[in-house]
Amino acid sequence: MPRYIKTLVGLATLCLILFSCRRKTTEPEIKWRFTDAPFLAPPAIGPDGTIYGFSENDTLYAFNQNGTVKWRLGLPDTIFYYPSNIFIAPVIAQNGTIYLFAADGYLYSINPVGSINWRFPIKPTFPTLCGTPALGADGSIYIYAPESLYALSPTGTLNWAVDVGGGSCITFPAVGTNGTIYIGADRDLIALNPDGSLKWSVDMSPLIHSSDRLAIGSDGTVYIFGTGSNDEGNLLAFNDDGSLHWTCTLADSDCINIGTPVIGADGTIYLGTATSSARGWLYAVSSSGQLRWKKETVGFLQNAYDLTIDSEGTIYYVEGAINPDGTLKWRYPIGETAVNSVGSPAIGADGTIYVACGTGFFAFNGSSSGLANSSWPRSRHDNRNSGNLLSQ
Repeated sequence: MPRYIKTLVGLATLCLILFSCRRKTTEPEIKWRFTDAPFLAPPAIGPDGTIYGFSENDTLYAFNQNGTVKWRLGLPDTIFYYPSNIFIAPVIAQNGTIYLFAADGYLYSINPVGSINWRFPIKPTFPTLCGTPALGADGSIYIYAPESLYALSPTGTLNWAVDVGGGSCITFPAVGTNGTIYIGADRDLIALNPDGSLKWSVDMSPLIHSSDRLAIGSDGTVYIFGTGSNDEGNLLAFNDDGSLHWTCTLADSDCINIGTPVIGADGTIYLGTATSSARGWLYAVSSSGQLRWKKETVGFLQNAYDLTIDSEGTIYYVEGAINPDGTLKWRYPIGETAVNSVGSPAIGADGTIYVACGTGFFAFNGSSSGLANSSWPRSRHDNRNSGNLLSQ
């Protein structure tokens, strides 16, 4: 065989190999799917491996790991404006109890077999979307409803309620290593002791006029992203005593949707934002506050801006995966309504990626060993959505 033909054959073989490898990294394999209901909030994984999702039709679903429905529980119909349950995510305690702050204004405690233990009226007459609780080390449940933060015991009794001022439907509390409860309420970052007394409060204006969600570093640093007076986006880092550590401006203007910061194994902070012009942005910021890179996502993060990081450093959103350098690893076009979800994917210990979105509930095969070994690898910290730095 002439040398040039051998060369052509070799090149053709190489192309086939490269094409095959490219297909493996750009076309994820679906493990199972459930499309009988739309889901608009992040999934959760219980201690026994059960996967939970709260649907737009006010139903809590429990899935087995093979995708079959274990049980379902319908909750009272939404009494507020549509879509009132977009931010209602299940939170799972270490004993498997599920907590939901539902759209009827009640906090529900649900046992792992799908029956209601108790419900507590938080804001049953307040016309607002409802957020996600955080769990304390002692089992306390912390839930924000404008304009107060409530602490309930695992048996459903009220421990305390504190006025913390303005916030929004996506104002989620977070719990640090020493039990401190942090909450961003508009322009204020507030730290409370476990008994509800004020530890400190910081006015973040003019850098932040509207803030919702935050992450906590392994050293106690609190990271919070919000918008200023001209809709510019600023990421702030506070020491655990409330002093400002650093600031980093990420979005110049028109920043209408912001995600929760998540933290990689090396301390890099990642977050997604979106603008009214359907342009998405993804940012990577060093632990010292320096912008490492900024990637325009051309719309695919417009409504899917909450992220999750796995043990290999891959960054997941509702419709795809991104490499640590910001390049696209793969994208699976789930459907036109897929991005109608602000929930970050969950990742099982076997690497399975669970996505809840407007098209349904999806499980993808993955190659990682679960979430990244970092202080805050997911928007609600962990697969149980605990919002607690020490939870696993």
